[in-house]
Amino acid sequence: MKSFFWGIFLVSSGLFLMLKHYFNWNIPTARVLIGLFLVSLGLSLLIGGVGYRDQSNIILNEGRLNIGARAKDYNIVFGQAVLDFSDVSLEELDKKIELNTVFGSAEIVLPKDAAVEIKANSAFSSTRLPDGTNLSFGDRTYLSDPQGKGQADFTLEINTVFGSTEIRH
Repeated sequence: MKSFFWGIFLVSSGLFLMLKHYFNWNIPTARVLIGLFLVSLGLSLLIGGVGYRDQSNIILNEGRLNIGARAKDYNIVFGQAVLDFSDVSLEELDKKIELNTVFGSAEIVLPKDAAVEIKANSAFSSTRLPDGTNLSFGDRTYLSDPQGKGQADFTLEINTVFGSTEIRH
């Protein structure tokens, strides 16, 4: 959905300024504009949201992140996303991929035949690793190796703050 924030704010501010000038009102302009700003932001959130989404970032939105974009950094802020590595070949992936989840939720689907070194960092959050263990505070390094290769094909660094991340094969 499209954000209506700037439209609501500019129309209401222009209307206020015209009425103030036409009726010669003695009202503090700065206070009213700040109030209109906050009301416009609230209405925009209720009507259509102010989310942002591109190939590697989701902010105040939800969806799937495109893994084939060769991005090294993925960010989820106040949102929800799915990162599906299962259809991507190992040659296309970078050797180190970072996922940051802040006040959000992420689901990561790893390739079935890949050995992945997972470096998970959590603070006030839930990071669920493929073996079923859960990390709430601190950091942990885990090798998800379903084929028994012994060496990681790529490294996945996961930082989760006030959110949840679930990793599965």
